[in-house]
Amino acid sequence: MTNSQLLQVILRECRTHAEVLAEASDELAGVRFDPDTVTQIAVDQRRLLDQMAYRFSKLQDSMGMKLLPLLLDLAEEPLSDHVTFAVKLQRLERLGAIEDVEQWRLLREIRNQLAHEYEDAPALKAAALNRFVDAIKFLIALWKHAEKFSSAF
Repeated sequence: MTNSQLLQVILRECRTHAEVLAEASDELAGVRFDPDTVTQIAVDQRRLLDQMAYRFSKLQDSMGMKLLPLLLDLAEEPLSDHVTFAVKLQRLERLGAIEDVEQWRLLREIRNQLAHEYEDAPALKAAALNRFVDAIKFLIALWKHAEKFSSAF
């Protein structure tokens, strides 16, 4: 498989995750959580949040492990396997494949917060869920920017 063909496969994968994530986010439609409501999340909302967390993670993984490294290769900017991902992100930012390295780091932090349940701290759980829901639009925008950048190849 050529790099061009591989790029198309990865783009389809990312696009699927982004589309499902956007649809689920739209379905949640501006719901905000507080310490009271977060302890009584309806079953359908919990399923929706789980789906969103899954697609958020999958999109980030597909971009970080597949798309972004391939974009470096296609731009003839390959870096050693020993180079940290942070260095690769800085190079991608310089190339214009991503707009902001700090935004990627923030999205990773938000994703890591999702791994915690915060069952004994409803205020923390509500804040983490609201932050996550707000971050979805930024991840999708980051994806769209990378997708647009990939059209040069």
